[in-house]
Amino acid sequence: MRNTKRKLITFTFYDRTGIERYLEKQAENGWMLEKTSAFGWVFRRIEPAKVHFAVTYFPSASIFDPGPSEKQLRFQEFCEHTGWELISSNAQLQIFCNRREKPIPIETDPEIEIENIHASAKKSYLPSYFSNLLLVFMQIGLFFQRLGQDAIGAVASSTSLLGLLLGVLLFIASGSEISLYYLWRRRAKAAARDGNFLETKSTVSFQFTILALATVALICMALSYGSISITLSMGVTVLGIVAITAVMLLLSNLMKKRKVSTAANRNITYGAALVMTLLFCTVLVGFIFGRIRDGEDLRAGAETYELNGWTFVEYHDDLPLTVEDLMESSYEDYSYEKFTNESSFLLSRIEARQDGRPDGENHPEIHYHVVTVKIPALYGWCLEQMLAEFSHNYGRPEDDTGWETHESIDPAPWGAEAAYQLVLGGAAQEQYILCYSDRIVEIGFNWEPTAEQMLIVGEKLGTP
Repeated sequence: MRNTKRKLITFTFYDRTGIERYLEKQAENGWMLEKTSAFGWVFRRIEPAKVHFAVTYFPSASIFDPGPSEKQLRFQEFCEHTGWELISSNAQLQIFCNRREKPIPIETDPEIEIENIHASAKKSYLPSYFSNLLLVFMQIGLFFQRLGQDAIGAVASSTSLLGLLLGVLLFIASGSEISLYYLWRRRAKAAARDGNFLETKSTVSFQFTILALATVALICMALSYGSISITLSMGVTVLGIVAITAVMLLLSNLMKKRKVSTAANRNITYGAALVMTLLFCTVLVGFIFGRIRDGEDLRAGAETYELNGWTFVEYHDDLPLTVEDLMESSYEDYSYEKFTNESSFLLSRIEARQDGRPDGENHPEIHYHVVTVKIPALYGWCLEQMLAEFSHNYGRPEDDTGWETHESIDPAPWGAEAAYQLVLGGAAQEQYILCYSDRIVEIGFNWEPTAEQMLIVGEKLGTP
């Protein structure tokens, strides 16, 4: 039979009421709190008993203190005279127990108690959540930055959408925690003026659910990249953060046991964390660039070749439409590249090109962008985005707003419902946008396609 157990406790910092009730229930079940730390709370087995607990806050205390200050010791001695025994002290949080049937409360002035809680919260609890909000705004900002630069790509990318979801979930977790704290504080101050302490309410289940969903979103985002290097890097980054945090805590605890001063402990711990973080980032970046440099992330079958002192990559991806589908070709040095292949529950898109080597010879080449719209309501928006981008594929003179435009053409040869052609300076180009039932195709040629070739494009790209 185990005589000790360790539990990871996730109570909100200021949830005095929830912590006290939880510890009382544990004592009734035969478990007494022995110590608290960032690695969990340790309980030892006892005879089930009715024990009262009190949580107090000491704002001047620090996680780097080698021991209790003189003021803390005097406070503890005062509590002992009324039967309150200190069982755990972790920075500003102090937990006492009392086995008397009706003990005298430690805190008797709710206004002072609320101010102690707030002063303690400002040292660690609130700054950590405000820092989280800053990171969340950066994460959400990255999504909207891509939305402004590549709207369809942002919506078609599961990675981008999962990143947005992750940011929203963390915003809910951090924002709700801060909001609920200040809401409780406002109400508690009003109750304190009448001599009452407003009980705190636990949000453990809510926070656990949000963080569990955020963890799933992070894992799915790492897997959605489709690159082994990036997926491994994200996993290693998370493990690295956990490892650095654990080392910081262990180092700090070791110095506390050796009675190192608070200032020295803080400076050494933060300094060590900075050095470990820099070393970790250096190794991680070196790993990523090393794989890219060594070509380990090249797609299957890709080859490199030298031409006029430059290195080029020749891809052999499986494309839904090739030059050979449209005409006979004996050229053997084509690069078949699918450089974008993204899919979300809203859209999916493929961007591909078939190019010859840049050796000056003229060979038939094509490039295309196929967007499959999974939610019909998004079709008009997608077409609007593609038409806007379509008319800006080439730089136009700033003083001539009509240089780039597009015009409607007969969609019948393409088997499409609608079709548009790019016009540059009044000259029609072999660049088209074709509208099908649930697909929009942008395609370009370096020759004028025949009616037979147009029909093949519709059959290959316009249907599922």
